[in-house]
Amino acid sequence: MDTDNEQQIVEKLANNAGHIVEMIKAYFTSIEGCDIRKALIFSSALAGHACHEAVKAENGKFTVITTSENKKFYFGDATNKYLIENDLSVVGFITAICQPAGEEVKSLFSDIASNIGTSDFSVCGMDPHPLYEDVHACWKGIDKNMTSKYCENPSEWPVLYGIVVQNILMSAIKCGAPKDEAGKMALECAIVFSKLDNDSF
Repeated sequence: MDTDNEQQIVEKLANNAGHIVEMIKAYFTSIEGCDIRKALIFSSALAGHACHEAVKAENGKFTVITTSENKKFYFGDATNKYLIENDLSVVGFITAICQPAGEEVKSLFSDIASNIGTSDFSVCGMDPHPLYEDVHACWKGIDKNMTSKYCENPSEWPVLYGIVVQNILMSAIKCGAPKDEAGKMALECAIVFSKLDNDSF
């Protein structure tokens, strides 16, 4: 994809991404204000989920890892295309802000691959199952009126949600969250949730 075309896609989706950013912030706002940590975790998980859903929508192939308890986790090049392989990938949008070293990102991928599906499996120290249910319900709830309405095809879903998480990451840092910690949290959630489906639990 050439740079001019990439820029056109980002510009087309940016305004609409703003509607989703505001929706997520509003959902996590109480009388005390927005819980930006929860908003960041949720938006990052949603971005990872967008990668997974894009592969499914395009009938792409996963490398499926099945545990002894028959839990399934979804890896492979088809997911990585949206997750990490270019500037318009979800990881690309996150690392444009937090700028970790390449080795740090590789190490995080390795750690997640080693722990996913084990008894120690968690996301940012939390049980991923309730978060997955919330993210999946949100995905279904906004599919027709937001995701599909804003995007021409499923390949744009990860771009849209990459822009969303980038904006919430910037808000978190502006609110005082340490950049490295916030960036790692966003990366962890996005990577893990790109591997999950209903049969992962």
